[in-house]
Amino acid sequence: MHYVMTILFLTGIPALAGSNSSQLPDGPGKETVQKVCSGCHPAQIVLSHRDTKDGWALIVTDMVNKGANGTDDEFNTIIDYLSAHFPKDSGSKATPKSSGAKGR
Repeated sequence: MHYVMTILFLTGIPALAGSNSSQLPDGPGKETVQKVCSGCHPAQIVLSHRDTKDGWALIVTDMVNKGANGTDDEFNTIIDYLSAHFPKDSGSKATPKSSGAKGR
C-alpha cells in the first residue's frame, strides 16, 4: 500500500507537472491538500487513485514519514477530504466519485 503513492508520485510528475489545482473537487479540505501536498508533488496526483479512509490514512502516514510538513489537524483534514472525494469503489478501479445511483 505504501508503495502506491510512491509509484504515483514517480510516474505522475511529468504528466501532472503543469496541471491546475482547480481540478481537485471543491470541498472542506481542498486548500489544506493543496497547501500541504504541493510541497512535494502536484495535488492532482490523487486524481487517479481511490482508496478507503484507512488506505488514505496509510498513504498520508507514509508521506509524513517521508517528510510531509503539517499539523495533525491538517493531516486529518487531508484524510477526510481524500476519502470523501476519492473513495475506493468496490466495483471498479480508479473511477471518479459520481453523483447518482450506481447502475446494476
